[in-house]
Amino acid sequence: MLEKLLQFVLKLLPKPLKNLWDKYENVWRYCYYGAWTTVISYITKLLGQWLFGLAGFTMDQTVPNVLNTTVSWIIAATFAFFVNKKYVFMSETTERSALMHEITTFYGARIVSFFMEVAIMWVTTVALKWNYALMAILVQFLIVAINYVFSKLVVFKKGSEQTEARKETE
Repeated sequence: MLEKLLQFVLKLLPKPLKNLWDKYENVWRYCYYGAWTTVISYITKLLGQWLFGLAGFTMDQTVPNVLNTTVSWIIAATFAFFVNKKYVFMSETTERSALMHEITTFYGARIVSFFMEVAIMWVTTVALKWNYALMAILVQFLIVAINYVFSKLVVFKKGSEQTEARKETE
């Protein structure tokens, strides 16, 4: 559904913008699906905040904050793995070992960025008492950038190289 929406919009682009898309397609795709991942992360964080609120907890308490961020991360990271693999880096792993490499390096890299996200969210919203909803959005921009670098250079490196080679032959 998301890919069909993207293809529909691409058909509407004027030639100069379509050329810009073609030149940096990998980055634009990552931004597009990264935006959807951010939306999923943000919605799940707000849903968790609401559910914790029903139970009498607030996001300025350590346990609900970290637990809510963790659940949101699991959901968003899983979504991101599948869309990055298929639509961004177009990885077509056929061997089990290659798929396991992608899964372990993807989640390994995401765990690193997850702990960065938890730390930043804790410092800003618990220690500094900054607005939780605002920080949830701002932190996502940093996390998306870090995850792109991990995905392009480590996780889906082979898929990225295959995509670049296909572009050069077209």
